[in-house]
This record gives sequence, C-alpha cells and structure tokens, in this order.
Amino acid sequence: MPTPPTVQFDRFYGYDDLTAILRGYVAAYPDLAALDSIGQSHEGREIWCLTITNGATGAHDTKPAQYIDANMHAGEVTGSAAALYSANELLTKHGQDELITELLDTRTFYILPRVNPDGAERYLTTPYMLRSSTRPYPHEDDQPGLRQEDLDGDGLILQLRVPDPKGEWRISAQDDRLMVKRGPDERGGRYYHVISEGILHDYHGGPLKVAPPKMSLDINRNYPGNWVTSQAGAGPYPLSEPETRALAAFVIAHPNIAMIQNYHTTGGVLFRMPSSRPDSELPQRDLALYKRIGELGEEVVGYPCRSVYETYPAIDDRGTRSAAGGFIEWTWDGLGLFGFAPELWDIEGRAGIEGRWQGPWHTQDQKEEDGLKLLRWLDEHLGGDGFERWRAFDHPQLGAVEIGGWHTKKVRQNAPPQFLEEECAKNHRFVLRQAAIMPRVRLAKVETETVADGLHIVRVTVENEGFLPTNISDKATRLGVAKPVTAELTGAGAAVLLGEAKQTLGHLEGRAQATGWAFSFGSTILRNEARAEWLVRAVGPLTVTVKSEKGGTIVQEITPG
Repeated sequence: MPTPPTVQFDRFYGYDDLTAILRGYVAAYPDLAALDSIGQSHEGREIWCLTITNGATGAHDTKPAQYIDANMHAGEVTGSAAALYSANELLTKHGQDELITELLDTRTFYILPRVNPDGAERYLTTPYMLRSSTRPYPHEDDQPGLRQEDLDGDGLILQLRVPDPKGEWRISAQDDRLMVKRGPDERGGRYYHVISEGILHDYHGGPLKVAPPKMSLDINRNYPGNWVTSQAGAGPYPLSEPETRALAAFVIAHPNIAMIQNYHTTGGVLFRMPSSRPDSELPQRDLALYKRIGELGEEVVGYPCRSVYETYPAIDDRGTRSAAGGFIEWTWDGLGLFGFAPELWDIEGRAGIEGRWQGPWHTQDQKEEDGLKLLRWLDEHLGGDGFERWRAFDHPQLGAVEIGGWHTKKVRQNAPPQFLEEECAKNHRFVLRQAAIMPRVRLAKVETETVADGLHIVRVTVENEGFLPTNISDKATRLGVAKPVTAELTGAGAAVLLGEAKQTLGHLEGRAQATGWAFSFGSTILRNEARAEWLVRAVGPLTVTVKSEKGGTIVQEITPG
C-alpha cells in the first residue's frame, strides 16, 4: 500500500502540489477516497473533488453527504488549507477515532479544496492581489490609472505613502509605522496619500487615479440566488463562468448533499443565510434550526454566527445586499440547504479589537487605537513580521515617496503559518458536528407473517435517527425539491397483491422537531417514523429498499416464514 502523503499545515500549497496530495490520498486509501474533476477553470485547470466515505458500507451516493468547498476568492487560501485538513483527518483517523469512523461508515464527504485554481495560483506565485477569477472583466484592456506593480523587486506589492499637503493621512504620533486618518479640521501637519505600490498609466501629472482592476469578476457573486447586475463582479449573467457552472452542476447532480460548508477569509464570523431579506421572512422553524446549527459552530470555532443580511449594507434602493449572487444564497434559496460561509482567521479579534460585528463591517472606520493594537500583536506574536517598515523610494513618476505598510497576504487575509493549523482544526470540528446531525434513515423493525403457503404479510417500520428531518428544511418542501422517503419490496418471482410495491412514506422528522416546552408542560409527538405493509406471494427471499435523498439508502434482505 502506498505511503499516505505528508501534509504540513503551516504552509499553502500550489496547484501542482495540491493535486499530488489529493492523488496521494486516493492511492493510500483506495477504500475510502476517490478523486474526480468536476470541470475545468477559465485557464483549463481541473477543479478537483475528493469523495471520502467507507466504500465497504455503501456507495457515496447512498449516504447523506457533507459538502465542503474553499478558495472561491483567489487570496483566501486559508480556506483551502481547512478543507485539506478535514480530508487528512478523516482519512488518517478512520478506524482509530470513534466519531470519524462512524461518520465515514454512514456519511459521505465531498471536499473541493480549491474551486478557483487560477486565481489562487496567481495569488500564491506572484506578488499580485486579485479578487477571484483571472478572466478580464468587465474590461478586456488595462485601464488608465494606478496599477499594482512590485516596484522594488522584493516580491511584495505593499503601499506607497506620497507626501501631499492635501493628503488625507498622517503618521501616528504613537507609532511611526501607522497611518491614521487626518481629522476633518486638522491642518498644519505633514500629510500623505496612501496608495498601492504601482505605476500610474497614462499619467501626466495632476490628481492620482486608481485604475479599476482588470480581473474584478467575483465567482461568489455569479450564482442565481438574488443575482443582480449592480453587484460588483457579478459577471454578465448568472453561471457565466466555468467554475460556477461546474459547482452548480455538481450540487444538482448530488441530491444526497445535506449540509454546505463554504470557506472564506477573513474576519472571524460564521455567515449564514438569509442574504437578501431579514430573518423574519424565513420559515420560522427553519430560522430556529439554522440558529441552532450556528450555535454548534460558535461552541467549537469561537466565532459569532450572523446572517449575511444583518451584516452587509444595501447597495441600491431595492435593498439588494452587497453579497448578492453568493453560493450559499443559491443553495438556500434554490435548494433549501443549510449552508455556512465561515470567514476564517480573525487577526482583529486576536489583537483585542472589539465591536467588529456590531454593525455593517465596511461602514466602520479604523480607529488609531485599533491599528496600534494590531501592531502590538504583530510585535508580540510575530516579531513585527507582517508590517514592512516604510523606506524611501524614488518613484519614476511621483518622485520621493516611501514603500511599506501591511503585508496583507501574510497576516491580514490569511493565517500566518504558526496559526494556520489551529484555525483549520477548530473549523474541522464544526464540519464533524454538521455531518453528525444529518438525517439518517434505518429499518427500525421488520416483521413477516405467513398467512398461507407462499402468502406473506411484510411490515417494516422506517425511522429517521438523525437530528435534521429528511426534507432538511421547510424551505425545501415549499420549493418542491424535497423528495419523500420511499420503501420498496422486491424479490425474484414475487408478486405484491396488496399495497404498492414502492410506497411513499413522506418526510420523517428529526430530533430537531422535538422542541417546545415538553420538559415542564407535557410531551411532544415526534413524527420520525413511518410504516409500510405488503401482502406478497413469494417462495424465496425478499428485499426491502428504503430510500431518502438526504437520509441515505438502506437495503435489507428478508426471508418470510
């Protein structure tokens, strides 16, 4: 048997290394893992999906599935590491860890660690930052103005501070690394513009202009859920991109997916739906359940769970939110699936900055004390690494400026190496809790009664032993996408005389529905089981097959008599 790949969780892997790791898992664990491409990216790279389950206990599509993806946004590579961490834990600990063993025996995990391989590769192998896809959008050609460039050849694109009496920034009197906003009535000091390190194209003096980024298409604004043209980066139409089409087709083709984990960075929050409307417009039983699942995440991750709607402000007079067209919005609005978008890595929280999620995050101005806290944290935990001290530079157009500032890639957008594994581990625990609460059907009782020679009554009781109902949500039922549980009786030469051979049992509640005041006022009746009955003529063994899209498939052979 090949040796499992050695994976380090203090670094980020490029596309080729990531591909080799995924293939190494399949080679080392052929009974647990399979690797498939769900499609190709804009530049032709494979979008890999690692399917993990115990093949000896059933095929992947006969079990409720946990879906995990990451790296829709190019620079959010911490999410890719978190997805890879879950794969590593599941495969290396099956047969050793009781919970993981049970989950792989009864559930499936679809793990897509890098759904935007082009953007991530550019981010990891060049100094450049970009939002998501590498496809030029909305302009094919570069636009005039400031464009990012590594001017001094140090492999980084930092910031420039440009002296100007009209500047809106000044140097903090408490720490000369920090730039703070100039007061509304402040005058008489030395002031600066702070812009990205780069070159001004078509510049002939005068006001500084920032060129719109050539690669501004946002894969996570290109899904059908509440898609609007006014959303920045939304693309020309929903699912216009090969990456978004591949993901949508994959989810639709795998109706056993019962939970969604969609990794992002940064900020330390577990986002949930709704995105385009307030909580009051959700089915209220779904809302209560969504919040309860979010609490499971809060307990192990330590991040607050918030709806996207209450966090992001409106961007137009229709109340469209600035996260319109997102993946988990589509999987909720179109499929009724509970999905979470954890924003991994919270340097502000670690530095003791409070109130980050008390209101819409991008209406809050950074305060000087917040910047000082961040610098103190860098000094204490990273020896100051993560902030490049300002140094003089002769800009070919602007003259004497300084280069320096925050190292966004290293500490702001992603977890530094020594904190990466901790970030992955706690979010993995949330993944396990999600998988553990999925619906799971089983044959609770099988009874046979012979009423005459070769004539039998068969009765089966089907039960959902999971926390979630087999329809997942009331939303899914209202959308008409939740298929009912069925029970079917078959056998060679068997003839069903009474009762349909395949019977519809409806949806089975999970323990989530056992709520209310039963602890003090009475009892609740949990409708988590149903019965099927047949009168059958048969002389040999029979097979009962119970199917639930989200709760799994159970096949049991019985011998009447």
